[in-house]
Parts: sequence; structure tokens; C-alpha cells
Amino acid sequence: MLGKRTSLFQRALGIGALALVVCASPALAQSTPRAPAKPWSALTSAELISAAPNDAWAKLDQSRLLYLSFEPTQAGAQTPARVIILLAPDFAPNHVLALDEMLAKGFFNGRNIVRSQDNYVVQWGDGAAATAQGFAGGRMVAEFDRTYGTEFTPLELKDGDVYAPKIGFWRNWPVAWDPKAKRYWLPHCYGMVGAGRDEAADSGGPAELYAVNGHSPRALDRNVTLLGRVVDGMDQFATLPRGSEAMGFYTSGQTKPKIIKAELGSRLPATEQVSLEALRTDHAIYAEVLESRRNRRDSWTKFKAGKLELCNAPLPVRISAKE
Repeated sequence: MLGKRTSLFQRALGIGALALVVCASPALAQSTPRAPAKPWSALTSAELISAAPNDAWAKLDQSRLLYLSFEPTQAGAQTPARVIILLAPDFAPNHVLALDEMLAKGFFNGRNIVRSQDNYVVQWGDGAAATAQGFAGGRMVAEFDRTYGTEFTPLELKDGDVYAPKIGFWRNWPVAWDPKAKRYWLPHCYGMVGAGRDEAADSGGPAELYAVNGHSPRALDRNVTLLGRVVDGMDQFATLPRGSEAMGFYTSGQTKPKIIKAELGSRLPATEQVSLEALRTDHAIYAEVLESRRNRRDSWTKFKAGKLELCNAPLPVRISAKE
């Protein structure tokens, strides 16, 4: 798997952004928010996101949120580090189902983060142990892409993409797709979470996961099963000490961050849940957010790019506003 040092997958690469529960109606998705003092077309991305009305936000389902807590690695830190991952059963249903079984039985608790490679991935879990214990998640049929029969919200044609004929969003997940083949897939953007594997497509599974912590390695698209995205705490992964062995693995002399607990939010006490919302990409205000990223509206920017890459399109997440 990705965690095996002899993996052909690792050697070839020099070694591892959402399916939302949309609460609002389709009519609200097309509503235009009331403009503040300045026209919407004059606001920066940060101003647009700050001004977005409540109907532009969708609450994330706790049954799709994976809470991962691990021992702090910073000197003097007392509070465990916490990362929250939004799972994507619409893209990798079998992997998410298998992961749910492992989480329910505490498979990850007490295991280690085994790898932190600069500008690439953070990795945790143990595929071999999962297989030995009889979990389906140790080795599964790949879910690299899917057949679609629905509409996507595309980025503008002028943006283009090196890795796919079309790009855009589906239910707030960044997606790439091929209209002729009618297949769509998740891209390897910063914070995306995937299941490591060896050479064979069915040689991996959610028992061994990774999160992208650097520049988007889009060449991995449709070569690894992506099953989620970090929506909170990515800084905890990004600031982990780098492993000193090849491909960023921790050596025996380094302290491997130990996972304290990995569990779905729906199985946690309410006091341990974090109520999160994501900005809806099907809301009218989001088109303005994208345009503000193509052509920056701040006074510092002197040259406006006029284009936007899929992995640079913001998908903001916030703590839920009080009702």
C-alpha cells in the first residue's frame, strides 16, 4: 500500500475543496443576495464570503464528518490536535462504508501518523493490519471515477484545465469530468483525502489514508480513490514535523504522532461536535466569488490573471451562524 516503502506507486511519484447536505431549496440556490454598500462586483473574495447571507451556506452532516484527534507534536502543547474530514460517499460509497465499519470498531485509535512528506502528503493507518483483522477496508476494488447522470456547475470555458476536458462543482465538491465518457472524479487538490494503494488498482483501501499537504498533484487523479476532504484543522497536518526517511516516513528515532481517536461526528457527544457550514457553489454569490479570484479586486494586485484553476477555487467553511 501507500505505506509500504517498496510500493511502486511511491517510487514513481517520489515518495497522497465536498458532498454536502444542502438544506436550502433549489429556489434559494438561485436567489441573489441583497448587496451591501458597495456593488457585489466590487467586493473582494473575503468581503463576499463575509457578506454571504445565511441561505448561501449549507450545514455539514455530522454523519459525514470524520473527527481525527492525535497527540500534539509541538513542544509544550497540551491540547490534542484535531482534524475534521468531510467524507464523500457520493464518489466512493464502498470505501466510505468500509471506513465506517473500521471507525465503529476503533481501528485507528492508538495507531500512528506514519509519514509527513514536504509538499506532498501526510499519511496514517495500516492497511496490512486491517486485512489481517478481516476488515474489507484493507484491500478494496478501486473507485477512481463514477458514471454521472446529473448537471454540474462548470467553471468558465476560458479557465480550462490541463488534466480534464471539463471542471467545476457538484454539490460543493470540486470535480473534473469527461462529457463523452460521462465519467466524473474528484481532483487531488490541497486537503483532499485518499486511500493509499500498491501497484494493483485493488491493492488499497481506507485503512491507510493520506491528505494532500502541498501543491495539487493532479497527475494522481483517477489513479487513487479519493473519499473526502479536510474541512477543519488542515494546519495541524501541514505543520507536522517532516519524516526524515525516504518519502517522508518517520524513522524509528522520530516520535510518530499517535492517533487518540478517530470517529464520525454522529457518534460523538454533542459537546464534542463542531457545527460547520460550507458556502454553496450553486448560490448566485459564489459566481462573484469565483470572478473575484480570476480578477483580483484588491488595490495590491496590478495584473489580473483572468483565469482560475480548479484547485484554487475557494470552498469556504465556517462555524455555523447562530440561529
